[in-house]
Amino acid sequence: MFLNLRSNQLIVLIFLLSGLLSCSKPDKIKEPELFKILPGNLTGINFTNSLTDTPALNILSYLYYYNGAGVAAGDLNNDGLEDLFFASNMGENKLYLNRGQLQFEDISKAAGIVAGGWSTGVSLVDINADGWLDIYVCQVGMLESIKGRNKLYINQGLNKNGIPTFIESAASYGLDFAGYATQAAFFDYDLDGDLDLDIVVR
Repeated sequence: MFLNLRSNQLIVLIFLLSGLLSCSKPDKIKEPELFKILPGNLTGINFTNSLTDTPALNILSYLYYYNGAGVAAGDLNNDGLEDLFFASNMGENKLYLNRGQLQFEDISKAAGIVAGGWSTGVSLVDINADGWLDIYVCQVGMLESIKGRNKLYINQGLNKNGIPTFIESAASYGLDFAGYATQAAFFDYDLDGDLDLDIVVR
Protein backbone atom coordinates (compact mmCIF):
# COMPACT_ATOMS: atom_id res chain seq x y z
CA MET A 1 0.00 0.00 0.00
CA PHE A 2 1.31 3.44 -0.90
CA LEU A 3 1.25 6.02 1.87
CA ASN A 4 0.95 9.67 1.01
CA LEU A 5 2.95 11.33 3.80
CA ARG A 6 4.20 14.85 4.22
CA SER A 7 7.92 15.27 4.61
CA ASN A 8 7.73 16.04 8.34
CA GLN A 9 5.53 12.96 8.91
CA LEU A 10 7.96 10.82 6.92
CA ILE A 11 10.87 12.04 9.05
CA VAL A 12 8.99 11.19 12.24
CA LEU A 13 8.09 7.72 10.89
CA ILE A 14 11.69 6.98 9.88
CA PHE A 15 12.89 8.13 13.31
CA LEU A 16 10.41 5.86 15.08
CA LEU A 17 11.21 2.85 12.88
CA SER A 18 14.96 3.28 13.27
CA GLY A 19 14.51 3.53 17.02
CA LEU A 20 12.47 0.34 17.11
CA LEU A 21 14.87 -1.58 14.89
CA SER A 22 17.93 -0.51 16.83
CA CYS A 23 16.46 -1.40 20.20
CA SER A 24 18.07 -4.37 21.88
CA LYS A 25 17.42 -5.98 25.17
CA PRO A 26 19.56 -4.59 27.97
CA ASP A 27 22.44 -6.78 29.04
CA LYS A 28 21.33 -9.25 31.69
CA ILE A 29 22.83 -8.50 35.06
CA LYS A 30 25.49 -11.12 35.68
CA GLU A 31 24.75 -13.06 38.82
CA PRO A 32 27.57 -14.42 40.96
CA GLU A 33 28.62 -17.99 40.20
CA LEU A 34 27.41 -20.59 42.68
CA PHE A 35 29.71 -23.31 41.36
CA LYS A 36 32.99 -23.33 39.51
CA ILE A 37 34.56 -26.28 37.71
CA LEU A 38 38.13 -26.90 38.83
CA PRO A 39 40.31 -29.04 36.52
CA GLY A 40 42.17 -32.06 37.81
CA ASN A 41 45.56 -30.44 37.37
CA LEU A 42 44.57 -27.93 40.05
CA THR A 43 42.85 -30.26 42.53
CA GLY A 44 44.86 -33.46 42.03
CA ILE A 45 41.69 -35.43 41.23
CA ASN A 46 42.11 -37.19 37.89
CA PHE A 47 39.54 -39.96 38.21
CA THR A 48 37.60 -41.10 35.15
CA ASN A 49 35.09 -43.95 34.86
CA SER A 50 35.85 -45.17 31.33
CA LEU A 51 34.04 -48.10 29.72
CA THR A 52 35.23 -50.25 26.82
CA ASP A 53 32.59 -52.41 25.13
CA THR A 54 33.48 -56.01 24.41
CA PRO A 55 31.47 -58.71 22.59
CA ALA A 56 30.81 -60.36 25.97
CA LEU A 57 30.15 -57.23 28.02
CA ASN A 58 28.08 -54.36 26.65
CA ILE A 59 24.67 -52.71 26.96
CA LEU A 60 23.00 -55.78 25.39
CA SER A 61 24.49 -58.28 27.81
CA TYR A 62 24.17 -56.04 30.87
CA LEU A 63 21.20 -53.65 30.96
CA TYR A 64 22.85 -51.35 33.55
CA TYR A 65 26.15 -51.09 31.68
CA TYR A 66 26.07 -47.27 31.53
CA ASN A 67 24.68 -46.61 35.02
CA GLY A 68 28.06 -45.55 36.38
CA ALA A 69 29.57 -46.25 39.76
CA GLY A 70 29.58 -43.88 42.73
CA VAL A 71 31.38 -41.41 44.96
CA ALA A 72 31.40 -40.90 48.72
CA ALA A 73 32.73 -38.04 50.83
CA GLY A 74 33.83 -38.39 54.44
CA ASP A 75 36.65 -37.65 56.87
CA LEU A 76 38.69 -40.86 56.77
CA ASN A 77 41.71 -39.59 58.72
CA ASN A 78 39.82 -37.48 61.30
CA ASP A 79 41.52 -34.20 60.36
CA GLY A 80 38.26 -32.29 59.81
CA LEU A 81 38.47 -32.37 56.00
CA GLU A 82 36.23 -34.38 53.67
CA ASP A 83 38.10 -37.05 51.71
CA LEU A 84 36.75 -38.60 48.50
CA PHE A 85 36.33 -42.21 47.37
CA PHE A 86 35.47 -42.86 43.71
CA ALA A 87 34.14 -46.27 42.63
CA SER A 88 34.91 -47.46 39.11
CA ASN A 89 33.21 -49.95 36.81
CA MET A 90 36.11 -51.24 34.72
CA GLY A 91 39.01 -49.34 36.25
CA GLU A 92 40.50 -48.97 39.70
CA ASN A 93 38.67 -47.47 42.66
CA LYS A 94 40.41 -44.34 43.93
CA LEU A 95 40.77 -42.78 47.37
CA TYR A 96 41.77 -39.11 47.52
CA LEU A 97 42.98 -37.57 50.77
CA ASN A 98 41.94 -33.94 51.28
CA ARG A 99 45.04 -31.85 51.98
CA GLY A 100 43.08 -28.61 52.34
CA GLN A 101 42.49 -25.66 50.00
CA LEU A 102 40.80 -28.05 47.52
CA GLN A 103 44.04 -30.01 47.09
CA PHE A 104 43.75 -33.81 47.03
CA GLU A 105 46.26 -36.68 46.99
CA ASP A 106 45.65 -40.11 45.49
CA ILE A 107 46.46 -42.49 48.35
CA SER A 108 44.67 -45.57 46.96
CA LYS A 109 47.64 -47.93 46.92
CA ALA A 110 49.20 -46.64 50.15
CA ALA A 111 45.82 -47.02 51.89
CA GLY A 112 45.38 -50.64 50.77
CA ILE A 113 42.48 -50.18 48.36
CA VAL A 114 42.27 -53.36 46.26
CA ALA A 115 41.91 -53.02 42.49
CA GLY A 116 39.54 -55.05 40.35
CA GLY A 117 35.85 -55.86 40.07
CA TRP A 118 32.91 -53.95 38.60
CA SER A 119 32.11 -51.50 41.39
CA THR A 120 28.67 -49.89 41.42
CA GLY A 121 28.41 -47.86 44.62
CA VAL A 122 30.20 -46.86 47.80
CA SER A 123 29.12 -46.06 51.36
CA LEU A 124 31.14 -44.72 54.29
CA VAL A 125 30.25 -46.07 57.71
CA ASP A 126 31.93 -46.64 61.05
CA ILE A 127 30.88 -50.29 61.07
CA ASN A 128 32.81 -51.25 64.22
CA ALA A 129 32.20 -47.99 66.14
CA ASP A 130 35.91 -47.34 66.71
CA GLY A 131 35.77 -43.69 65.64
CA TRP A 132 37.22 -44.29 62.15
CA LEU A 133 35.10 -44.35 58.99
CA ASP A 134 35.20 -47.61 57.03
CA ILE A 135 34.42 -48.09 53.32
CA TYR A 136 31.82 -50.47 51.85
CA VAL A 137 31.92 -50.97 48.08
CA CYS A 138 29.14 -52.70 46.13
CA GLN A 139 30.14 -54.78 43.13
CA VAL A 140 28.49 -56.81 40.38
CA GLY A 141 29.03 -60.55 40.58
CA MET A 142 27.90 -63.60 38.63
CA LEU A 143 27.77 -61.76 35.29
CA GLU A 144 29.71 -63.30 32.39
CA SER A 145 33.37 -62.88 33.33
CA ILE A 146 32.63 -60.55 36.28
CA LYS A 147 32.88 -62.44 39.56
CA GLY A 148 33.04 -59.59 42.05
CA ARG A 149 31.90 -59.52 45.66
CA ASN A 150 31.08 -56.54 47.85
CA LYS A 151 34.12 -55.28 49.75
CA LEU A 152 34.40 -53.83 53.25
CA TYR A 153 37.57 -51.87 53.99
CA ILE A 154 38.12 -51.58 57.75
CA ASN A 155 39.99 -48.41 58.74
CA GLN A 156 43.18 -49.24 60.67
CA GLY A 157 43.98 -45.64 61.58
CA LEU A 158 46.98 -43.68 60.36
CA ASN A 159 50.35 -45.05 59.32
CA LYS A 160 53.62 -43.26 60.06
CA ASN A 161 53.00 -40.93 57.09
CA GLY A 162 49.56 -39.89 58.31
CA ILE A 163 47.77 -42.00 55.68
CA PRO A 164 44.66 -43.93 56.74
CA THR A 165 45.12 -47.62 55.93
CA PHE A 166 42.49 -50.28 55.36
CA ILE A 167 42.12 -54.07 55.45
CA GLU A 168 39.47 -55.70 53.25
CA SER A 169 37.30 -57.70 55.66
CA ALA A 170 33.89 -58.23 54.04
CA ALA A 171 33.95 -62.01 54.44
CA SER A 172 34.73 -61.90 58.17
CA TYR A 173 31.78 -59.53 58.69
CA GLY A 174 29.44 -61.66 56.54
CA LEU A 175 29.08 -58.79 54.06
CA ASP A 176 30.83 -60.23 50.98
CA PHE A 177 27.58 -60.36 48.98
CA ALA A 178 27.90 -61.67 45.41
CA GLY A 179 25.21 -60.62 42.94
CA TYR A 180 23.83 -57.55 41.22
CA ALA A 181 24.54 -55.12 44.07
CA THR A 182 24.05 -51.43 43.32
CA GLN A 183 24.26 -49.47 46.57
CA ALA A 184 24.15 -50.05 50.31
CA ALA A 185 22.70 -48.18 53.27
CA PHE A 186 23.61 -48.80 56.92
CA PHE A 187 21.10 -48.06 59.70
CA ASP A 188 19.83 -49.55 62.97
CA TYR A 189 16.72 -51.30 61.67
CA ASP A 190 15.78 -53.13 64.87
CA LEU A 191 16.93 -50.40 67.28
CA ASP A 192 19.32 -52.70 69.12
CA GLY A 193 22.28 -50.34 68.89
CA ASP A 194 24.01 -52.22 66.04
CA LEU A 195 24.11 -51.17 62.41
CA ASP A 196 22.11 -53.24 59.94
CA LEU A 197 22.57 -53.23 56.17
CA ASP A 198 20.20 -52.85 53.25
CA ILE A 199 21.69 -53.68 49.83
CA VAL A 200 19.95 -52.47 46.69
CA VAL A 201 20.05 -55.30 44.14
CA ARG A 202 18.90 -55.09 40.55
